[in-house]
Amino acid sequence: MCRLMAYIGPPRLIADVVLWPDRSIIKQSYDARERLQDPSLPNHLGFGNLNGDGFGIGWYTPDELREGDPTPCMYKSITPAWNNENLARLSCKIISPLVFAHVRAAYPGMPVSEQNCHPFHWGRYIWMHNGIVGGFSKIKRKLLEQLSDAAYNSVQSFHSDSAVSFAVFLNQLPDLVHQQSPDVLVTAMQATISAICAVQDQLGVQDVSLLNFVVSDGSTLIATRFVRPEAEGAATLYYAEGGSYDRQEQQTTQQHGQGGAIGAAVATAGADDAASDDEPHGSSIPPGAGQDGCSVCGASNLVGSSVLQEASYNIGYRERGARVAFVASEPTTGSTTDWVSVPKNTVVVVTREKGGFLSMLQSSLSPGKAPSPRLQEVSTCLASIAQGVHTKSRAWVARRTPQQQQGSTQLQDGTSRTGTWAQNSLLGM
Repeated sequence: MCRLMAYIGPPRLIADVVLWPDRSIIKQSYDARERLQDPSLPNHLGFGNLNGDGFGIGWYTPDELREGDPTPCMYKSITPAWNNENLARLSCKIISPLVFAHVRAAYPGMPVSEQNCHPFHWGRYIWMHNGIVGGFSKIKRKLLEQLSDAAYNSVQSFHSDSAVSFAVFLNQLPDLVHQQSPDVLVTAMQATISAICAVQDQLGVQDVSLLNFVVSDGSTLIATRFVRPEAEGAATLYYAEGGSYDRQEQQTTQQHGQGGAIGAAVATAGADDAASDDEPHGSSIPPGAGQDGCSVCGASNLVGSSVLQEASYNIGYRERGARVAFVASEPTTGSTTDWVSVPKNTVVVVTREKGGFLSMLQSSLSPGKAPSPRLQEVSTCLASIAQGVHTKSRAWVARRTPQQQQGSTQLQDGTSRTGTWAQNSLLGM
C-alpha cells in the first residue's frame, strides 16, 4: 500500500514538506504506520511498513512563472526514497506553492519502473493514487475502449491501474488544453469513479477497490477517499489546513554552514504570515543553506539530510482563514491533532481564493447515481469561487455633459453625481 501527500499554500521549500518533517513522506517510505493489513498479499505488502519500490515528487512553479507554461515538473526514481541523493539535493533548492509526493509499494504484477512511479502528469494536470482498482486485469481493456484518442495517448503505463485511471479522468474533461473550473474537475472525478465501477459491474468484478486519488491543475487540488464495496475498510487519508506552517526551533549541536545551529532562527511561512497577512510567501531555509561551506547542502552524501535536518512542524490557526493545506495518507507532522480523517467515500476540494487564502469543501461520492444535493451545492460554491477569483476590475468611464459645469456628472448607467471628481472610477469585485 503506497503512501502519498500533497501540499498547497504559499511557495515553500520542498524539503519543508517532503524531507524534514518528523513524520515526512520519506520516513513513511520505511516506517509507514497506517497501511491496511491484507494477508492475501505478499508479506512485505500485506503486513510490512516498507514503500521501497520507487518514489516521485511533482511540483508547480510559483504563479507568476506559470502563465507561459502551466505544466508541472517531476522527478521519479525506482530507488528507495530514503536513499536517493538527488531527491535530497533537489528538495533543498526548489520552492513551490503546490507539491505532490508519493512512495510506492508495487502490487504483484505491477512492474517496478519509472513509468509506473507516481505522480503521473499530462499537460497541466498531475495525478497520484494510493490503493488498487479491483479486478484491473479483467476490466482494463474495457476501460481503454471508452477513451478518446487524446486520453488514450496520455496513458503512461498500461501496466498501471493508476495510470489508466488518470486517463479515464482526462477522458471526462471537456478540454485537455484549457484550464477548467473547480466544479468541472469535481464532476470529472465523480464520473471517473462511476466509470470504473460501471465496468466492474458490467463484467461481474467484485474485488475490493481502494480509490484514493489526488489530482491538481496547479490551482485546485482534489482528493478522494473511496472504497468499494462500501462495507470494506478504506485506505487512510487525512487533511490539515491552517493559517501557517511553522518549523520549530531545534536545540542541537549539529552545525549547518556558517549560519549556526540547525533550526536556529529559522524563518517560516507561518512566521511571515504572523507579521503580515498581506504577504503569504515565505520559506524556511535553514541558515547557511545553499551557501559556500554549508555542511549539509555541500556534503558529498546528502541521503542523511532528512535525519540531520528533521524538525517538528506545526500547523497554526488564525481568524482570517486558511493559507496552507495538506492531504496525506498519514499525518506528516508529529502533532496528530492538526489532522482530520477524511470520511469514507468522500471528495475533498481545495481551491485558491483572492489574497492567498484557501477554501476547502467536502462532499460524499455516490458513483452510478445522480449527484447528491451536497455535491451539487459544492459545485455551485466552487463555480462562484472561480468566478470571483478570475473577475477583473472594470473601469467605469464617466460621460461628461454640459451639466457638469453646474456641478453634475452624468454616468453611463443614467444616474448622476454632484461635485467635481475624476472621470475614471474603478469598481472592484
